[in-house]
Amino acid sequence: MHSIESRGSDLRAFDAFASELSDHCEARFEAGGRVAGRDIQRLGALAERLGRQVVSWGEALRELEVAAAQPLNAHRTARLLIETVFDEALIPEATRVLAAALALVCPAP
Repeated sequence: MHSIESRGSDLRAFDAFASELSDHCEARFEAGGRVAGRDIQRLGALAERLGRQVVSWGEALRELEVAAAQPLNAHRTARLLIETVFDEALIPEATRVLAAALALVCPAP
């Protein structure tokens, strides 16, 4: 169960990284704030989709009778997705927003 303190810390991290992305965009584009706001929403939606997928992978592993070595740790899986897939695909500021949003969806145990 995700504690209230831990959830609050994750929310503050998300807010800080979202602000960082917004500042980055405002410094580079005339409509940067509006663009960043839309991208932050899209990154949050992507995190939700990824979180649902990670949960479904865990459910699929639980159905295995002998092949699974251990339950899937959703938080660790989410971190690995960020590091192996999205870190190369996104600018660093966006990667941090996605990682923070995904931590909210797949909290540490």
